[in-house]
Formats: sequence, C-alpha cells, structure tokens
Amino acid sequence: MILQSFFMYGVLCAVPLIYGIGLKELSAAPKRPLYIIAAAVKSLCTVFITVFLTRFLTVKLLAPYSLAVLYPFFALPLTFAFSLLFKRFIYVCCKIETAEFDIAFLSVILAVSEGFTLMHALIIGAVSTLSFYILLPVLGAVRKRLEITRIHPAFNDTVMIIITLALITCGLYGWNLSWLNTGLFKGNL
Repeated sequence: MILQSFFMYGVLCAVPLIYGIGLKELSAAPKRPLYIIAAAVKSLCTVFITVFLTRFLTVKLLAPYSLAVLYPFFALPLTFAFSLLFKRFIYVCCKIETAEFDIAFLSVILAVSEGFTLMHALIIGAVSTLSFYILLPVLGAVRKRLEITRIHPAFNDTVMIIITLALITCGLYGWNLSWLNTGLFKGNL
C-alpha cells in the first residue's frame, strides 16, 4: 500500500502536475536548497498533524451526523495554526522565513478526501507534499538549461517552465497508452 500510494501520488499523479497544487510556486524563481529543505520539513510536519486531527474530527464528530463534507472548514484553521507554529519554530532555529501555506492545506484536503484509513491519508499527505518539493530541483535544472540556450523572445522563462511541466505530465501518462503495455491488448486477443 505504501509503495502503491507513493507511485500513484508521487510519480503518476504528481500533485503539482495533476491537481495544480503549488504550480504558482513552481513557476517562480528558484530557491536555495536550505530554504527548500526547511519549507519541506515545515510542510510535512504541518500535514502530518493536521491530517491526523482532521481525519479524527471527520470520522468521530462529522461523519456520524452526515456532515463529513464540512471537514475543509475544520482543516483550514488547524492547518493555519500548525503552519504558523512550525514557521515560527523554523525561523527561531534556522533564521529562514517559510511561507508555503497553500501546499500544506491543499495536501491535507487531498489526503483526507482520498485516504481510506488514517495511515493511508497520512501517506497520501506526505507523498503529495514531497512531490512538490521534489519537482523544485528538477525545474531548477530546467531553468539553468534555459539560461544556456537561446530561445525566442516570445517565450519567457515562465512560459517555458509551464511547457516543460506539460511535457513531464504527458511523459508520465504516456506509459498508459504505450504499445509496450500488454494490458491494453488483452480484451482484443
């Protein structure tokens, strides 16, 4: 289950590529590696605690009264509070200012809505958060490559990054329609 969830939400359905979580931050200027690590730790800690509490509130308080669809209203203040707490903690420890709230919040919403169990929701939350931070260095390398090449003036840096993200998405989904996928032809033989 862990490997399947990691493969699904980290590679095939990389959350920034499919769901669009953090796309604005991906197309922004590259950040220092220490900042990326600090932001990833802050987001992961926030997601773990918030998914745990939101899932508990949803199962124990909201679901018995058929109000489970209201869980985002409980997830928002919880995510905000823990994000602020970990933001201050990282600033005190490392003197790094981190401000990624939307990635943690949207990962919590995705994890609680698609997780069948608490463990499955925690795995989805962690993998969806990590998939964003894994794509940051990849797009940093693409940016450096774009600086070397001469491109047409109509294509600025952001446009080329969005095109690269679209090509990565097509590449990850292309295996499903490949002639190498023998499952495609099982019904026709």
